[in-house]
Amino acid sequence: MRHVPARCAWAWAAWLAIVPAYPQAWAAVSATGVSMSQKNAALEFLQAVASGDPEAVAFAIHPDDLRALRLRILTLLHDEAKRGDSTVRNRLFGPARPLDEIEHLTDTGFYATLADRLYLAGREYDGGEGIASIAEKDGKVEVLIRGRQPRERGKVQVLNLVTLKPFGKDWKAALPTEIEAQIEDLIAGRHGTSAAARTPAALRGGGRSTAPAQPGIVELLATSEKLLSEGKCDVYYGKQMSPNFRRVTGKKALATLVAACQNSLGTREMLLATLHIVQGLEPRYEYEGQRATYDLTGQGLPFDHFVLEQVDKHWYVAE
Repeated sequence: MRHVPARCAWAWAAWLAIVPAYPQAWAAVSATGVSMSQKNAALEFLQAVASGDPEAVAFAIHPDDLRALRLRILTLLHDEAKRGDSTVRNRLFGPARPLDEIEHLTDTGFYATLADRLYLAGREYDGGEGIASIAEKDGKVEVLIRGRQPRERGKVQVLNLVTLKPFGKDWKAALPTEIEAQIEDLIAGRHGTSAAARTPAALRGGGRSTAPAQPGIVELLATSEKLLSEGKCDVYYGKQMSPNFRRVTGKKALATLVAACQNSLGTREMLLATLHIVQGLEPRYEYEGQRATYDLTGQGLPFDHFVLEQVDKHWYVAE
């Protein structure tokens, strides 16, 4: 992980430059040692980042910071909703996730949902050594940890700087300023930063080559949206879904899908949101152009992909 606040980066660079000439300077800074609880909290956070699990990262962050983040963003979302706008909500959670659903997220779930648009570099450690800590305002400390990688990953030990806050008698990681900066970038609609370019969507292959939708796909999506808007769920599942899907889906299961579509406004809105979103995207073609996959990562939908397939020269929704 490379989270190094600017105010501390220059300080550590200065110390590294001074120490060779003035060894006593290191003694002065190391006088503020790293306690076992501080080291454990820092390693817990670094290991959570390395796991790639946003919920694990959220649990390693101080709950006060998670609560403050959620309340701050909810205030922004409520203010823009009063203006009839949804720009910030779309940028942070995707156009398919409604405000009332966001409001019911826990502090941990709120961060985990946001995390699909955020990026922190992580490296796996099986232990580490606390080097020094610098006291900050509001009881925070900047802790320098030399992380020890698992033996099979080599002998190189990596320096990491983690900001900690008191948590009862222990410590928890503060919300990284890198994450705060990325969230501000998203809210403002800024793009092109190195962190934004390495979002989970990009890492999972969302950036691989795509191509414009073929005319048959455009027609399929437009017709499907019209059918669902008119509440014709039986026609949608009977004619727009792939023959392969209908063949492997039992009659009772298919009837359940149709009933859910007809009786649940939320289900229809989700399907309509999906169709609306993919009409603004380009698919990735596979199997000699017979399969088209849309990457929906970060769009606020309960799935990451929307797949179409061509059967007998006609395009259908595959799944």
